[in-house]
Amino acid sequence: MINKLLQAVIFLFFSANTFAHALHITAQYDGVAISGKAYYSDQTPAVDTYVEAVKQGETDPVVYGKTDREGRFNLPFNQEGTFNVIIEGMEGHRAETQVTKMQAQAVSSQEIQLLREEISQLRDKIYWRDIFGGIGYILGVFGTVALLKTRKGQ
Repeated sequence: MINKLLQAVIFLFFSANTFAHALHITAQYDGVAISGKAYYSDQTPAVDTYVEAVKQGETDPVVYGKTDREGRFNLPFNQEGTFNVIIEGMEGHRAETQVTKMQAQAVSSQEIQLLREEISQLRDKIYWRDIFGGIGYILGVFGTVALLKTRKGQ
């Protein structure tokens, strides 16, 4: 039993696919274009990924395009309202965010976009505490199963 458990733990730690990733998106609408960046949780850009903007309450996209080599996109567009920006990546990954037209301010839209990207990257980054927490959760499940099996045997 311990040998099989040890093999499972070794497999989990040394498997090539141990670090799962999710797709994330940041976007803004300045009244001229919807622009933003798409990236995975390991901070790699979502390259050549389909992006579309759908007006809230509708199903057909009003504008669509693809991301570039850095995961950035710029969808030229000029309408009023609130829009859902949807990105669909490989292997069924999908992310969505909502944008409305920004009001004119003294700060440039590029500066705001950079701030949004930095905040989003910090929020979406995989931290060691998350990895250790996941491992602890898995070990807790194994411990519960082992406890239940020993109680059945008594």
